[in-house]
Parts: sequence; C-alpha cells; structure tokens
Amino acid sequence: MSVLNNPYAAAKYLESDVTHADPARIIVLLYEGAIFRIGQAAQEMAKQNTLTSGIALYRALAIIAELRNSLNLEEGGEIARNLDRLYLHMHEELVKGHLARQPEPLERVRTLLSDLNSAWRQVAQQVKTLLGTGPGVPPQSVKPTGPPAYMQTDAAPRLALKA
Repeated sequence: MSVLNNPYAAAKYLESDVTHADPARIIVLLYEGAIFRIGQAAQEMAKQNTLTSGIALYRALAIIAELRNSLNLEEGGEIARNLDRLYLHMHEELVKGHLARQPEPLERVRTLLSDLNSAWRQVAQQVKTLLGTGPGVPPQSVKPTGPPAYMQTDAAPRLALKA
C-alpha cells in the first residue's frame, strides 16, 4: 500500500508538515486550507448540496477566524489592522454568499486569499533562505507547533479545521 492510498500515512505526513513548519509556512498552509474549502463550498453550492457546502464554508470561516485571532494588533501596526479588516470582510462575504446561495462572493474571497497566499509564499521562501533551512527541517529558533485539530483525515489535501 502506498502512502497516497493510506490515510493514516498521509495524515502523519501532513501533521509533520505542520508541526515542523515555521510561522510563515503555517500561514501559507492556513491560506491553502481556506482556499480549498471555499472552492469545495462553491462546487457543492453549484450542485445545490447545501449541507456539504455549509460544512466546507464553516471550515473556511474557522480558518479565517484563526488567521484573524493570530494577528497582533498592538505590535503589528497598520498592516495588522488592515488584515483584520480584510479578514472580517472575507467573513462577511462568505456568509453573504452562503445565505444568498451565490458563488460569486465566495470566488471573490478565494481570489483575495490566493493573492495573499502568493505573497506569504514569497515571505516563507525568504524566511527559509535567511534561516538556511531546507524543506521539512524546523528552524532551531522556532519550536514545533500546530495542533492536530487542524489536520484533516479525509482524502482532501491540505489543512483545515475539523467541524
């Protein structure tokens, strides 16, 4: 049985990816999880599968809430305040789209998250370069983090909060 066909092995790999990631990489993983879940919600919405769409959207909202809660508004200055407002806007758009059963607000949020994700990918790459660490090697100054609650055991890739 290959790693791809073994959900336990895949979950262990993802857990390792999260627990040994630097903070910038964790942000990237959170963005990817939210992007994936919003896409899933939009697809299920098109199929008129309200329950599955709602569950996927709930998971995306939970990730966005976690991103928002992780902001340090005191030390982060204007950037943190702007991100806080942007995350709140995303939350409102996702709820609005879900209630109206319209995928357009979901796609707008997905685009915003994709743009932010590409910027954070660059930051994560710069951090990796500055610290001189390779993939999968935790920086010595960063303790492994990442609660297993963020891991998903279903076949969908990446990171998301469990309902």
